[in-house]
Amino acid sequence: MTDEPRDIDCQEALDRLYEYLDEELTPVRAEEVRLHIQKCAPCFDLSGFEETYLRFLEARTRARGAPDALRKKILQEILFEDEQPSTT
Repeated sequence: MTDEPRDIDCQEALDRLYEYLDEELTPVRAEEVRLHIQKCAPCFDLSGFEETYLRFLEARTRARGAPDALRKKILQEILFEDEQPSTT
């Protein structure tokens, strides 16, 4: 028995859409979703929107580091806080 791509319906394609976009499906399952999206205009439109939205979220949530000067200042404050005179 070979594991060949099969025709899937809209519901199954949409159920697997996020896994497809995140490249988490097996090659056969990914091919099933890809083939369905290619031939189904509503699913194609939705997948394009969802992919754009996911890429937007990824871009917005990437960790942004603090500038070097700020990191050095914070590190100095932490390391040398015991050496600073008390204000109380």
